[in-house]
Formats: sequence, C-alpha cells, structure tokens
Amino acid sequence: MRPAPPTTRDLLRLLDQPEQAPIARATLITVVVVVIVDALTPTSLPMAVGLAPLPFASLIGRSERLTSRLTALSVLGSAAAGTLDVLRSGLDPQVILMRLGVTLLVLLAGIWATWQARQGTVTRAEPMALPVLEGDVLPAERAAQMLAYLSGARGHQVHRVENAREWAERQPLAGQVDPGRRRLFQPPGTRLHEPPAAGRTVWQTAAGHVLVRFAQPGQRDLLVELTRPNAPTSFIEDAARVLQLQLERAALVSQVHTQRELLRDLVYAFSHDLRTPITANILHSEAALGGLYGPLSPELAEFLRHSQQGNRDLLTVSDQLMLLAEYESGDLTGEAGGPVDLDGVIRSVIGDVQVRGRERGIHFELDLQPCQVIGHAYDLRRAVQNLLENAMKFGPQGMFVKVALRAQGSSALVEVMDQGPGVPEAQVTHLFKRFRTSTRGSGTGLGLYLTRRIAERYGGTVTYERSGSDHPWTVFRLCLPLYLPPAPAPH
Repeated sequence: MRPAPPTTRDLLRLLDQPEQAPIARATLITVVVVVIVDALTPTSLPMAVGLAPLPFASLIGRSERLTSRLTALSVLGSAAAGTLDVLRSGLDPQVILMRLGVTLLVLLAGIWATWQARQGTVTRAEPMALPVLEGDVLPAERAAQMLAYLSGARGHQVHRVENAREWAERQPLAGQVDPGRRRLFQPPGTRLHEPPAAGRTVWQTAAGHVLVRFAQPGQRDLLVELTRPNAPTSFIEDAARVLQLQLERAALVSQVHTQRELLRDLVYAFSHDLRTPITANILHSEAALGGLYGPLSPELAEFLRHSQQGNRDLLTVSDQLMLLAEYESGDLTGEAGGPVDLDGVIRSVIGDVQVRGRERGIHFELDLQPCQVIGHAYDLRRAVQNLLENAMKFGPQGMFVKVALRAQGSSALVEVMDQGPGVPEAQVTHLFKRFRTSTRGSGTGLGLYLTRRIAERYGGTVTYERSGSDHPWTVFRLCLPLYLPPAPAPH
C-alpha cells in the first residue's frame, strides 16, 4: 500500500527541524577523540573538559531527546577519561577531585542544554511566512515556486518534456565522459548523481541541483530544476507528493469548469433553437382553432388543443432549461434588481394561466395586498408561475386554487394553496432539489428547484406545508424581503 503523503504542517515542521543523524555522529566521534587525547596527555591536563560544550552543540537539532542522549554520552566519556587518569595517578586525591569536578561540569552543562531544548520544543514557533503568489499564476508555476521556497533553493527553472523518467534514464552519470551527447534543454552539463531508481520522481545532479518530476494529465511532464536547495532530498520528495496532489486537483477543477461551460452553452443553444418551432406550432394551432383554415371537426379541434398544450409544456421546459443553465453556471451578472410590484406580477401570471385552468375547471381565489420587493420581474414571474402551474397540475378538477399575498414583518409572503393529494412524507426533504419530482404526477423536477434558487438569489425562501384538517390544503409559501424605500433627506 502506498503511504499517505505528509500534510503541509508536517512538511513545515520537517523544514524547520534539521536532520539529527549527522549531529549525533559528529558528537560521538568528538567524544571518542577527546577520550583518546585525554588518555594520551598527562593527568594534570584534563582534556575531558572539552566535552562540556558538546550538549550545547546538539541544540542545533532542536530536540530534547537528542540533547539528553548526547549529554549522557558526554558524561560517560568524561567518566571514562577520569577513570583512566585516576588509575594512572595511583588514586591521587587531587586527580580524583579534579576529575569529579570535570564530570560534574559536563553534567551541569548537559542539564542546562536539555532544559533549553525542552523550552524550545514547548515554545510554539512563529508560523512560517509562505510566499504570496499572484492570482493569475498557473498551477504548474505556482507549484514550482512553492517547492523552491520550501526547499530553500536559490532559484528554479521549469521545463516541459515528453517523459521525464525516460529523459532521466538517458542522462549521463557523474564521472561518465560522453562529449557527443546533445543536451535537451538548459542548464548545460546535466549529470545525475546516481542512476534513477524505479518509482522515484526526484533526482539529484552532480552539481548539487535537484530535478523534480510532476505528472500532469493530458500534458507533457513538468520538470522543475531547483538550484542548490538546502532541504534534504527526502523532504523534497514529501513536498513534491503534496504538490502533485494539488496539481491533480487543479487539473480536475479546470476540467470540470470546461465541461460545465460546454454543457451550459449546449443547453442555451438547444433551448434557443427549440423556441422558434415550438412558438410557430402554438401560433398555427391558435390560428386553426380560431377558424383561419375553416371549420374543424370536434375530434380535430380536441387534437389541436392537446397539441397546443404539449407545445406550451415544451416551451416551459425550454425556459426552465435556460434559467437552470444560467443559475448553475453562476452567470448572474445582469443588471441589479429594482423594486417590483409583486401583486402586479401575480395578477399577470394568473391572467396567462387562467385559460388552462378553466379547461380543468379550476378557479382562482385571490387575496392580494400591494407589496414591493427587490428583484427582476422575469425571475419573480417564473417563480410564481412554477407554483401556480404546480397547483393546477396536481389539484383536483373543479376545485379552487387560493393565492394570497400579504406583508409579514419585513417580508412579503406569497401563499399558493390547492386541495391536491399532497407530497409523500418521504419526499418532502427532496422536494426543492434538482430533478426531484413530488411523485404526485409527472414533471421535469425543475420547477420547484428553480423557484428555490430564485428565492435564495433575492434573500428569500420557499417552503411546503400540509395543513391538518378535515379538508387538508397543500400550501407553498414564497417569502421575499420587502422593498423599503429610502427615507427622504431632511430639508
């Protein structure tokens, strides 16, 4: 199983904390050398006193554990050198006291260094100041800049190659003489420190530079050259894995945006091209029903009415698709909304749908108070029309649809009520989601969703409720903020 890449916090911690292995090795070698030199010098010259500064040198690693271990090593070294001197002096009391003093000095120095290391571990370090990148920087260049910053490189260059791994395998190693090789790109004289191992994406050159490979789906490999980085290769590999995930995420987001724009344009074109023939069919049906082509048989008139209704439904779906593409793409950068007489919008919509309502024996009962809201008349008209068409579609024939408008606090409340069967309890939570119908009948699943999006655009809400009574009503409430005219300026 591939290990999970480290987090950004882990990378910053590793960058801020040097490697401890070289410090431990250097201290061990120093202790051995001091003990040997002390054994070769007269007993009057305690060279082991040079072990006292060693625990302070271990503070470079900023690790309490490392400092305590090196303190113990220094004390053992001082004790070993003192034991040899005491044995050589024949248990001379002065030598014993002197060696005890040196060992105590080394111990106190180690205790002080360990305490300092503990303070440095507990004290929270200042957060690293990451570079501020411009907003229009490409993801690849952004990753290269971040990697150069984290690794402490003096500079960086970005190259594009067809396959970075094959390129690395073709490069000469340090020490090989191949003057006839043609260089693929800058910088000159690229020679790898060691043969590229399988699975590696970071290679070190003989000049101390580091080459990092980033794979980009559908594009050539990105090869970042870091000029003499300070960070170890293991840290650069960890950082490269994290940045590789960010590049893949950026590529995926870009692909989603491209497909989203393509889908939006397709929906716009499809809906726009549908409107012309649908409108023509509606006009021809109206002309035929009006007697333009002579008398019609009852069967043909009924057929034309059904055809006209089907074309109107298609026109509604076309409008809904165009509005859906507009809202889903986030392209709502039109003119700012202004005050709209919501009662006038409702009366206009009812005037349009009333003819279809009469065909089903549905009557409208209005209770409208004057209310003004902020928005676009077209959007608000579509929201109200969706609620009314929903009530007409699912309400029983020969019944009333009640439409009320009133001010409630700082909001305008529209209520559309019908005596239909209501929405099943399991479907209520999905009622205003995209492509989710109420299962009360057929539908595209867009009307109530677009009503919700329109209400949210202007700071409102839309809700569903089933009144509990002997003759229950299905109630949809559209709540929008009232328009409050500015107070007149004082004279």
